[in-house]
Amino acid sequence: MAMVRVFLSFEFDKDQKLRGDFYGQANRGDSHHYVLDSSLRENYPDDEWLDKARNLIRQCNIVIVLVGEDTHSAPGVEKEITVTHQEKKPIFQVRNQGKTWSPVRGAGKLIPWE
Repeated sequence: MAMVRVFLSFEFDKDQKLRGDFYGQANRGDSHHYVLDSSLRENYPDDEWLDKARNLIRQCNIVIVLVGEDTHSAPGVEKEITVTHQEKKPIFQVRNQGKTWSPVRGAGKLIPWE
């Protein structure tokens, strides 16, 4: 089983449940990959979080943006996407199937998530 180191970008204050659901589903026994959570797990002061995010993004294989209701307007997500492009990491976004939440500009292809 191959390990994939993922940085998951999401609206930290509103989408913790979506984040947990995503990683829970990603690491079920029927996957061909083990998804290692390389995301920020706690809130940091403004002068620390971007450096921490940049270091984690550098170490990951891919960045996935988890699209929730307000993700498209989350300034932290926008900054993480900018860092992703600076570090030349692959990026795409997922949104719960059946939801119509706005995609995030610059976050790559939008994929429905069941």
